[in-house]
Formats: sequence, structure tokens, C-alpha cells
Amino acid sequence: MKPPTIIGTTSFSASGGSAITNILEEFSSIKTLKGGAEFECKFFAENIFALEMAIKNNYDIDKTIKLFIQNAKRISFDSFYEQNFSTNFLQHTYEYIDSIAQHYLGGIYRDYEKDFLAPDERKICHKAEKLYYYMYGNRKYEAYEPYMWRPSYIPFGPFYYTSFDETFYKKTQTYIENVFSPLYQEGKKYILGDALYRTNTVPQELAYFKDSKALIANRDPRDLYVQNKEIYGEWYMPTWDLDTWIAYYKYRRKYIKLQKQNNTENILHLQFEELIYNYEESLTKIKRFLSLGDTEHIKKGKIFIPEKSKTNTQLFRKYPKYAKDIEKIEKELSEFCYPYTDEQTKYPQASEIKNINRQTLEDIRKTVCIFQKTGKLPFSNLKGAYLFTSFYELCKYFKNRKTIFSVLKGIIKIIPFLLFLPFDFYIQLKEIIKYQKKNKNSFVEFK
Repeated sequence: MKPPTIIGTTSFSASGGSAITNILEEFSSIKTLKGGAEFECKFFAENIFALEMAIKNNYDIDKTIKLFIQNAKRISFDSFYEQNFSTNFLQHTYEYIDSIAQHYLGGIYRDYEKDFLAPDERKICHKAEKLYYYMYGNRKYEAYEPYMWRPSYIPFGPFYYTSFDETFYKKTQTYIENVFSPLYQEGKKYILGDALYRTNTVPQELAYFKDSKALIANRDPRDLYVQNKEIYGEWYMPTWDLDTWIAYYKYRRKYIKLQKQNNTENILHLQFEELIYNYEESLTKIKRFLSLGDTEHIKKGKIFIPEKSKTNTQLFRKYPKYAKDIEKIEKELSEFCYPYTDEQTKYPQASEIKNINRQTLEDIRKTVCIFQKTGKLPFSNLKGAYLFTSFYELCKYFKNRKTIFSVLKGIIKIIPFLLFLPFDFYIQLKEIIKYQKKNKNSFVEFK
């Protein structure tokens, strides 16, 4: 059976990649990774790219390979990776590393490297250390050093080394094929993974697959700006400062034009708003790009529903308090602002206008960040000390108890914590004050 083409959807952070995934899930010839848009399959792009750069630049190869293996171990326990790639995923990863690198028995200097030793071997290391110093004895260190130094015990473990050549890509493709092979299915021309690629480095990452294509979504900066301030509050999008946001948005998208010029065969850029307001035209682009037929679109309008997705557009019109910011975004990022027609423009009803006087989610994150860095609370230390007690934690969830039995059980559970409350309160207050004194000269600037 001919291996299927692997499709990767992605976006510029919350910019509609899952919408493309939803559309592609409607086609009969496409097998979607279990988890669909909920499963962001990021391991391959993030870790193989780091591996390639380390080997090409001959920098931190041992460390990068060990982090690759460690990350593979970690995700091998993730239910989505296990369901999609089977229990052989980790074995294929070890075989891949052995194919591109060699190792010798070297020293283990970092704590995480101890994970590469068997549990029994880790336990015996302290005995090996005692043996080392016993055998070293009191001998005099015979080399000249300008400072006091003597050889010390270091646990033994694998040290990886290699050099780059073009076989790296062929071996990586074999690795990917082995990992994805449990997903091969008769009648399926494609395997679809959400967030399989990253937007800026996708041309390089496509080389890791024998046959693959990427579909990338972008979104109106006005909606992203408002949505992050009010709804998402994500810290990786710097919307707390307008100029920083504009510079960040431009930086993330500076490779779009280049990709459109040089990668038309295997990269398709799509606008989130176009998927909704010009659905049929966008669908035609997708079908042409992937050579899909109308008869394969068996669930059209069942998973991705443009009319419902309209509620996620033109959010900036509902928040008039950001009007001046939106004007500047429209001026600085005009090429990325979606040109709504008069028919498409939504003028929100009075009930939809968000003029409520409340802290934004972004402001809440700022407050928490300031506390993390300086210990400063938005209220008294006394209130903060109570907030951090175990008694408060129990009381907070007490309202979730619905039956008489669970309420009685909760009261019984609370009593010992109530008795301990004065001591817990004192400990929490002491820790807050101590942290504040330690960081009294600290200042957090959001820029």
C-alpha cells in the first residue's frame, strides 16, 4: 500500500488552524489523528528541528539528543500519542537516534541525565561515589592549577556525538514513516495532524516527511488583540502594550510572502475570515491544493459551520473602549486586516456591546505576575495569608457538596483544618512578608 500524504494544519497562535482541521475532517479520504483539533501534535516539528540545528551547527549535540529522548519518553505516556502511534513509538525513537548518532560511555553532569540510567543503577551511584573516594585515597593532585581542584566522582552514562550529512533527512523520513505506519488505512490518501508544523520553519520541517503538505491559517489582528485582552489572556501574545503587539504580529508573519513565492506546491496560506465569509472559494482552494473531489466531501457543513463561526469574527466592534487601539492597528497592520464588505460587516446590538467595568483577564495575569516576582498583593497581606491556607481551599469547594451526607462529611473534614488555621495562617503570612522583603527593590515592567 502506498504511504499516505501527511497533512499538517497550523496557525499563527489562535488564528484559525483548528478551523482548517475541522474542514478537512469532513473528507472521506482523510484520516484524522485521534483527538482531531484537540490534539496538537507538536513533538516532531519542535524536537526534530532542534536536533537538525544542533547537528548542523555542531553545538550541544549531546544535550539536544538527550532532551529529544526525554521529551519522547514524556509524551509516550500521553493518551493521544499512545492511541495514534502505538506503544512502539518510543522504540522507533531509540532506533532513530541510533541511526543518526553514536555514543560512548561518558560522564553525567546534569540532573536530568540520570534518567538515562536504569533505576537500580541510579540507586547504586552513591555507593560508587564512596568507592571512588576510597580508592582515590589521599593521593596528591600532581598537575598545577591556579585554584584548589581535585578529581571528583561523576556517574557514567551515554554521551552522544555525530556530524551532519544529507542522510539525516532520509533517516528522519524513515523514522516518521515507522511512527505513522499504524495509521495507514486502505482508501485513505491523507493523514491529518493538527499543529503538526510551525509557521515560520515549516519549509524546513516538510523535509522530515517523504510526502507532506502544510495548511496555515492567519487571522485579523484587531480580533486577536481584543480577544486576548478580554477572553484568552495568553501570555505569549504581548497585547498588554500596543506597540509591542504590532511589532510582534509583524515579526511572526514576515515569512508569509516568501513562503507564498517559493512553496506553492506544499504550503497553502488561508485567512480565517475567508474560510467563513468566502467559504466556497476557500474550499475550492483547499480541494485544488490537495486534489480532493466533491464526492469525497461527505460531511460538508457538519463539522465546520461557517454561520456559527461568524460569532468569532469582528469582536473588535463589540469593545468600543479599544477604539483608539484599533485605529492604530488598522494603520500599522492594514495588509492583515480583513476587508469586510458592507454586507459582511456586523453592527452589534446594544446588548452585545461590552462596556462592563471589570478587570480584563490580561490585567488579572499582570497582577499575578507582579505577585510572583515581588510578592506584592492587590489587597492586604492578611487577606492573602488566609487565601493561601488549606482551610480556605476546603471552604471554597464546600459549596459543591450537594447531598446531606457529603455536607456532613465536608464539615467533619473541615474541623481539624479549622483548629490548625491559626498556625497555617501565621506560616502563610510569614512567608509572604519574607518574600516581599527579599524582593522589595524588584520592579515588573510590561513591555
